[in-house]
Amino acid sequence: MQQDPGNPMPYPQFGYPQPNVPAHSDPSMYMAGPQAGIYNPAAQAPLSPNYYPQQGTPFMPVGGGNEQNNFSMPTQFLQNPVMANMAMQYGHSLMGQGKEVLDRELNKYVSTSRIKYYFAVDTAYVAKKLALLVFPFTHRDWSVKYNPDEPVQPRYELNAPDLYIPAMAFVTYLLIGGVSLGIQERFSPEGLGIQASTALIWALLEVFVIWVTLYLMNIQTKLTSFDILAFCSYKYVGMIVAVVVSFIMPSAYHLALMYVSAATMFFLIRSLKIQVLPESSRDAYGENNASFSGEGSKRRNYLLVFMGGLQPLMMWWLTRQLARP
Repeated sequence: MQQDPGNPMPYPQFGYPQPNVPAHSDPSMYMAGPQAGIYNPAAQAPLSPNYYPQQGTPFMPVGGGNEQNNFSMPTQFLQNPVMANMAMQYGHSLMGQGKEVLDRELNKYVSTSRIKYYFAVDTAYVAKKLALLVFPFTHRDWSVKYNPDEPVQPRYELNAPDLYIPAMAFVTYLLIGGVSLGIQERFSPEGLGIQASTALIWALLEVFVIWVTLYLMNIQTKLTSFDILAFCSYKYVGMIVAVVVSFIMPSAYHLALMYVSAATMFFLIRSLKIQVLPESSRDAYGENNASFSGEGSKRRNYLLVFMGGLQPLMMWWLTRQLARP
């Protein structure tokens, strides 16, 4: 076999001439033997993984094996103050639109302005109201001042109902309950959750029962559901006092519970008397309605006694397992 003058070195195992290989190429990429000089695709080295674009990123060639170039565009976008400000303004605009939609849907069922009224309090009001809840026996004026359309805001009227103190007292009651369970080595997250859900269910059930009683007894008052919730939730202040006293002196729990129960009953009856009993209602609103008859007066007295007597029972039931033995 004659050798190719351009490739004088044959392969010894086959006797075929050396293929014509360009100077800049890898000889292994070309076939030998009868197919000498033909490109061999099987010998092509695999492409670098950086050559293929990552999922979710725009395709761009990667130069020099630098993987950080794939994420250069998002980084540059965030570092641009103009684009960052535009994105922030767009986010604030979306949040504002969402708040408007939420307020509009909420106003279909509950007036947000009415809810804000019950939280219109200040520090002086909270301090005076807490003192009134614990020591109500010396208070004399229980009337509520009214504007032409609605009662005066709580910050200006001590006898007006609010939801700030009940909400804070409810949360404090749960925290004090957790501390009590921890002292008794009975604390667990599940137990605290059961305590919170139980107290919430009882509070809603109490309001529902009173509201149904008003409807069944055909008693017309200016009390709203929020008023009933506020007055019935003031008992959490007394419950906190009773549990804290049990921390200091466990044997004094029942005595403290009796006092705060009597104080809560007295406060609730005197606060609701002007809005439930007919004589007080005529004095407060200047009304002389035929519904203020003897039979209606009895029903209103029964309602008042029922609401007042329900408080000590609820206070004992919700603190009986929290008091330190």
